[in-house]
Amino acid sequence: MTSANPDADLSGADMNGVDMNGADLKAADGCAAAATSAAQIERRWVRVTACESIPVREGRPVRLGDREIAIFNLGDRFLATDNRCPHKGGPLSDGIVAGSAVVCPLHAWKVDLETGAVTRPAAGRDACVHVYPTRVDDGIVSVGLPLPEQLQDGAFNVRA
Repeated sequence: MTSANPDADLSGADMNGVDMNGADLKAADGCAAAATSAAQIERRWVRVTACESIPVREGRPVRLGDREIAIFNLGDRFLATDNRCPHKGGPLSDGIVAGSAVVCPLHAWKVDLETGAVTRPAAGRDACVHVYPTRVDDGIVSVGLPLPEQLQDGAFNVRA
């Protein structure tokens, strides 16, 4: 597992990508709606790893506080999600990256890395995973996490 740099950029001003709350979502359309509303959440940016430490078309797990996040290198950008498949908790970082999606290594559920929506199987389309904004500064991948006070206010609910 990759170790996160404890020095965090607290500006939260530069947001790339999307962030959503997957806990209360019941459809893929809900994933997109949550991404839109959560885009206003202030963030604490955590420097995670050098770009070259995540090979193209692969993912790597990282623990950030009490969260395990998967960071994926798509070649032209990095995307980050919770590292647990919503089906049976499989490690998404060990899955096969296909386009902008990952296929869970346990039971082949396909998760869109941009929205967090499950796109396969049809029975799983009522599930989502959290996605987190990423940015690259000076060759270092950073992940945007919601500030603790927003977690308490319910603006971003964390799955148990």
